[in-house]
Amino acid sequence: MNMRSDVPVNVCIAIFKNINRLPGIRSILHINEKAGQFGGTEEYIASLAALLSPMSIRSHLLYGHLHGNMPSCMESHVKISGLGNREGDKDAALKVLHTVSKISPDIVYVHNIFDSQVFRLLDTPERKYVILWYIHDHYPTCLTELRALKGRENIVCHAPLSKTCLSNIDLGRCVQRYTDISYSGDDLSNRLALLESTKHVDAIVVVSNFMKDILVKNIPGIESKVYVLPRQIRNNLRTIEQIKAAKEKEWVVVFSGRITYEKGLHIALEALGQLDMRENIMFKIAGPVENESYWSHCLKLARKAESYNPFLKICYVGHLNYNEVELLYTEADLVVVPSIWGEPLGVVAAEALINNAAVIALNVGGINTWIEHNETGFLIEPGNISAFSEGIKQLLSNKELRNKLTRSGKQLIASKFTGKEHIKALLKVICKDHS
Repeated sequence: MNMRSDVPVNVCIAIFKNINRLPGIRSILHINEKAGQFGGTEEYIASLAALLSPMSIRSHLLYGHLHGNMPSCMESHVKISGLGNREGDKDAALKVLHTVSKISPDIVYVHNIFDSQVFRLLDTPERKYVILWYIHDHYPTCLTELRALKGRENIVCHAPLSKTCLSNIDLGRCVQRYTDISYSGDDLSNRLALLESTKHVDAIVVVSNFMKDILVKNIPGIESKVYVLPRQIRNNLRTIEQIKAAKEKEWVVVFSGRITYEKGLHIALEALGQLDMRENIMFKIAGPVENESYWSHCLKLARKAESYNPFLKICYVGHLNYNEVELLYTEADLVVVPSIWGEPLGVVAAEALINNAAVIALNVGGINTWIEHNETGFLIEPGNISAFSEGIKQLLSNKELRNKLTRSGKQLIASKFTGKEHIKALLKVICKDHS
């Protein structure tokens, strides 16, 4: 690794003051498979660019595909065909290096890139830029990208990536997000080569201690290079209490997420089916249907739950955009997060709390970044549907408790998960390795 060593000390000093300008950092270049408004990574890149713009730091973006509109706060954006190719593309990697050399940024911030060649070529002997790699998900450490094993109450897999993973997939032991994809030795080799790319970057950024633990188990000796950064959460400026007061006299419970097995919608439906409450409850489901057979199973569970409790109504509101989901949270009394896989962060919980909705979740993955049991929400151990049901009942029945939990959750987010805190933490990473 050819580490840059000339980041000015005054950048480090600026961290601990009111940050409105950052001497020594003029530009940051993001590299990601997608641009626009596709998902959480793209939203993060856009929000960080918006935060840095008033500080006279220019943001640039190299991408493979555009979904929706390009963020207006980008100084420049360059499409590189093949950048999102999961089998690798040497021409794309060379174009990345050429474009980076032309822009000459102070920081190269790599996101969802699947080709180890990109990292190797970026790490040139003469480079003057810092290379950061934000590992957003489990792609580098898991062939199926979920780190989930079937047949266990806690399905989270902590095993390092190896040939055993191929055997487990072939034997049907792994939960697969893409059931029509098969994996070979070449796929494993490419993924291991991607993991080896950590030696070509100056620092690795993750969103939770859970993600850091996974990486450390996969790459021994890497711990000092991995930093957990607080993810900034958008604040909601709507008059939430007025919205909640204006809704009909019924409890509103919300699930928002991909409709697929690992997201655990079936857990929420089974828990509602056991609920012994004689008050009107509306359960609203939002998200894209990724698995039709699983969705059919969930619809059967929904009908069963409604037949058990005539006060319960269940409706599917469709695949909503960010603003529509936020509005849905403002209507909610309770948001359920029943994911059974190891989500890197579980940002749904934070977005719910910001909108004054209480949260109940399964205690897996990075969800404990936001939720501490009986402090900022309820955490239920995997496999205990009765406890999940009882938790829903307790939260809906006790407004004082809901208000206490959401108030504590909002205070946590306001103190640790703002744009300012994220930038301070990000710059500490740069200064620690390069001052």
